[in-house]
Amino acid sequence: MRLMSCAIAVFALSLAGPSVAQDLTIVSNVTRDGGAPAASVSYISSDHVRMSESDGREIIVDFKSGQITTLDGKKKTYYVTTRQDMDALAARMQEQMNSPEMKKAQESMKSLPAEDQHKMDAAMDGMFAFNAQKSGTTRTIAGYTCENWTVTMGQFSRTEECLTTGLKFPPQAWEMYQAFAENMKSMMAAMGPMAKSAARMQEQLRKMRGYPLASSTTVDIMGHKSATSREVTAVKQGPIPASAWEIPAGYTRIDNPMVRMLAKKKDH
Repeated sequence: MRLMSCAIAVFALSLAGPSVAQDLTIVSNVTRDGGAPAASVSYISSDHVRMSESDGREIIVDFKSGQITTLDGKKKTYYVTTRQDMDALAARMQEQMNSPEMKKAQESMKSLPAEDQHKMDAAMDGMFAFNAQKSGTTRTIAGYTCENWTVTMGQFSRTEECLTTGLKFPPQAWEMYQAFAENMKSMMAAMGPMAKSAARMQEQLRKMRGYPLASSTTVDIMGHKSATSREVTAVKQGPIPASAWEIPAGYTRIDNPMVRMLAKKKDH
């Protein structure tokens, strides 16, 4: 899920459009589950992106190497996800989809009456359906005009966002994004039945041009609810220090949870 969130965030950044501009430092206020707002800083350059998350974690994307570094500020730990890790995950997903057990399940589905098959397909589509709709209204945030959008994922996630095309991003960010996106698409394409939902998600996201200056998300999964809001308070243009892409002192590197999961599955 964390990789998916990262992919969506970078996708939104790229659709703002390649324009000649300086690096950007974006300051926001973030609120989680009704708690006190906390300051959050994100950085966007020609070859890196560093984004903070609502739970206190941060993600650094290195477009040149394809590496994603996830930092946990509370535990003072970090782990790295490489392109090879994502390729391995995609290969593992494809392997599972081609397993005898999965093929047997697929054959069982085909033996069901057409009406039952239709009901099950509709249920899956409804569960993972991703929709984005423009509200037709605008706001002004941190001096930029933005358009309001509503984004839903099935019945369990709803996000209100305000997107601006007024921010000008470093021109190389678009080209660097292309290679990153191809890696993510190869992983999503291996998701079998979910590949259709992934394709629809990409289709819907292409409608949403711009960077989110404000967002408010509510999630309800089997009665477990959470609410997060974020609003940009300032945008600064100018060079970003190299330290923004470095691991802070005192952090310990841990094993990538995805790699551990793949290793455990191989052992079994």
